[in-house]
Amino acid sequence: MTSMSISLRQIRYLVAVADHQSFRKAATALNVSQPAMTAQIQLLEQSLDGLVLTRSRRGVTPTALGEAVIAKARGILAEVEGLRALGAAAAARPLRLGVIPTIAPYLGPDVVDLGTAYAAEGLELIEGRTGELVSALRTGTLDAALLALPQSGVLGRDLETAIAFAEPFYALLPQADPLAASGEVSVEALADRPLLLLEEGHCLADQALSLCDDGQLRAPMRAASLSTLARLVGRGRGVTLLPAMAVAVESHLGDGTVVRRLPDPAPGRTIGIVWRKGATGERCWRRLAQGLARLKPDVEGGIVAALPMAAE
Repeated sequence: MTSMSISLRQIRYLVAVADHQSFRKAATALNVSQPAMTAQIQLLEQSLDGLVLTRSRRGVTPTALGEAVIAKARGILAEVEGLRALGAAAAARPLRLGVIPTIAPYLGPDVVDLGTAYAAEGLELIEGRTGELVSALRTGTLDAALLALPQSGVLGRDLETAIAFAEPFYALLPQADPLAASGEVSVEALADRPLLLLEEGHCLADQALSLCDDGQLRAPMRAASLSTLARLVGRGRGVTLLPAMAVAVESHLGDGTVVRRLPDPAPGRTIGIVWRKGATGERCWRRLAQGLARLKPDVEGGIVAALPMAAE
């Protein structure tokens, strides 16, 4: 048998000739010249080392080999159309963006609004912890994820990153705590207070624990959400750290709490969007990161205006 490749074009031409029982009619239907179609069928026959079609006064008829090949060819073309349908469906669906729980309640509505402008079919937000979202990215369950990035700014060589903005942490204290009298609270001053943290698996908890690793803070209690932590602080159970975007919401939920700055350089986190290299939607994710960056002054401006001035 001659070793030659068989192309989809040859398969499509063969099926068209079989359907129309005529080279001329098949060529017209596919908008190609009859000689070009004939040449491709001949190449197919060379690859198969046998005739697939015979011509007579009654038209074109398949040989026994041709009947078998045409049956297979129809199945191949159906599979190809199925693949195209999958691609069309993927392009028509909303892009799936994972968001960590310490971002979703505060930026989620803004992300959806921006997604309407940047993604043709909009965005579908899926909330989850960092590890879960990164795994879903790599398996294709998610198109991108909005995360707090590691200090290196890189989660893996297989992933692309667009940084949106960096935000500082603020201390949330019980109103009765003596530290609440000052406009600024150092990490060292918090050392003898119980530090309330999110459950393991939340990147914000890991970032706060990095302060504990330096022996500066202790962490006796954990909770599932920042809202729960704020309420615990209001009951005098300890102190916690809030990212800037959460301050306006959570400081009101925790009755009897106050928010204070941490001195520069204040600990904080960097927010960014991550997606698989080569995946669709890169332009959308970069534009979304830029749109989120423009929101930062509004978020922090409201916080700074509401805080007491640090002592000179």
